[in-house]
Amino acid sequence: MGLTRRQRGVIVLAICASGFAAPVFGQAVSELRVRTAIEDASRGLGQTIAGGSPLTGPAPTTGGLGGFRIGAALGVTNVGILDPRRPTGDVDFHVPMGMLNGAVGLWGPGLGSVDIMGRAGILTGTGDLEGSVGLLALGGRVAILEESIVMPALTASVFRSWVTGLDFEEFDSDVVSYDADVSSWSFRLDVSKAFVVLTPYAGVGVDRTDIDAAYRIPAGSSTGGVEINGDIETSSTHGKVYLGLELGLAPLGLAIEGGSYDGGWFAAVGTRIGT
Repeated sequence: MGLTRRQRGVIVLAICASGFAAPVFGQAVSELRVRTAIEDASRGLGQTIAGGSPLTGPAPTTGGLGGFRIGAALGVTNVGILDPRRPTGDVDFHVPMGMLNGAVGLWGPGLGSVDIMGRAGILTGTGDLEGSVGLLALGGRVAILEESIVMPALTASVFRSWVTGLDFEEFDSDVVSYDADVSSWSFRLDVSKAFVVLTPYAGVGVDRTDIDAAYRIPAGSSTGGVEINGDIETSSTHGKVYLGLELGLAPLGLAIEGGSYDGGWFAAVGTRIGT
């Protein structure tokens, strides 16, 4: 028995609908979700490049003209974002960072003494992050309160950090991916008090992070079934708190530090030599 026109129409519509619905019921994502995931990542990636204490160590400046501090640190940041490759769920990864730190006294000693600070390092890809990219940072620190027998040291600092070419998945792969340049303005208040060879310290900070990213959604992962290429510029501000402890045997020091920020946690160990 032949099919009626109505029956044939229903079958045609069902076939067409199945073709469009397949990616939706698979692992397809919308462009809006990918853009939201990149915005969400700005906190964690900003924290990764900014770190906790600017020198992963106690608050005091180097003591003015002629003072210096050179160190090395290894840190890891927990980053949690919306998973841009799936229509639901989150993804967490841990980003290791190795860096060299330096500070040179510009003015001082005493209240108002100033250090110029610099940092260079490598952010190593792990899990969903691909490859390794270089980090650069420049900034300064000023003494607000000078340490004494009864008073702690209190300093304020500001610095700028940036990386370029940070990939989430390989950009030309068959999954959702993005490539980002990340930069951050960071502001810190650090307080510390030395007790013989042990110096506990604490800090609070605010980071303003900017991301300039290009993203790609392959046809097989797109809700519309076609490849999508786009770009986004987004910014976010997040706060942080951290605690640390340095073992100092002048002129050497060894510090361990941990903290939390609006999105996860971070930790670092560092060693330094200098005033």
